[in-house]
Amino acid sequence: MWTDVLQAIEIIAIIVGVFFMFVASLGVLRLSDFYLRIHAPTKAATLGLAFLLVAVAINVGEKTVVTKALLALLFLAATAPVGAHLLSRAAYRNGVPPAADTELDEYAPVPYARKLDPLKEPLHAHDLDPDSGPPTRV
Repeated sequence: MWTDVLQAIEIIAIIVGVFFMFVASLGVLRLSDFYLRIHAPTKAATLGLAFLLVAVAINVGEKTVVTKALLALLFLAATAPVGAHLLSRAAYRNGVPPAADTELDEYAPVPYARKLDPLKEPLHAHDLDPDSGPPTRV
């Protein structure tokens, strides 16, 4: 009885994991700019891999495999968003343009201030004078 339930959970986890991985790959292909493309694999592939790791842990069932799957899941959940944030921040600071239909850019004053005075690095948009710099509408 329990083996049938565990096999059903495993099959569902595999199907859901593969679905999210597929959606992540479609997002990389179909989305319009770098910032949207980095968002797709970070969210969907992380969730897809989580379901696949759950399926592996259920299938094997050994304590070491379950522990390794949980540790891999925790590591991925902690590092994937941070890595995507670092990549998108570096791209933004180096002038990678957003999509043409982007309506609001709250950090536009920061690169503008960097161009005016490269030696004085603003840490955040709050550090800037609100009246100086380009408008935040793109």
